[in-house]
Amino acid sequence: MIWITWLIIATVLIIFEILTSSVFFFTCLSAGSVFAAAVAYFNISSWIEFAIFIVVSILSLYLIRPIFKKMMSKSETVNSNIDALIGATAIVAEKITPLKTGLVKVSGEIWRAESDIELETGETVKIKNIDGTTLTVKK
Repeated sequence: MIWITWLIIATVLIIFEILTSSVFFFTCLSAGSVFAAAVAYFNISSWIEFAIFIVVSILSLYLIRPIFKKMMSKSETVNSNIDALIGATAIVAEKITPLKTGLVKVSGEIWRAESDIELETGETVKIKNIDGTTLTVKK
């Protein structure tokens, strides 16, 4: 086969990938086509071109595709608004006891807070939960 034909096949496969978003399946086949084009450029036997196409495509499917899928599926959840406070540190502004809420200062703001243990003013705490306008903190 003529090497330019392999490059056309590779281009068509990339276009299919873009149109179908098939999670890099056609991209792997396209990689096989590019390698087959390189072999065809040197006028090596047609059956070797097809063998290279098949081998590179299969290797791409098993080696490269999982990496691309993992990279594309990373959906790091970014907490926003009030949820961004969970896990943040705060400073106790008013004593907190298990029976009485107190106040904590987080990012320059004062919040009502509760805890299972007694916390003194000035202690550093972590926010573990938010219920309405009350933070649940722990040491």
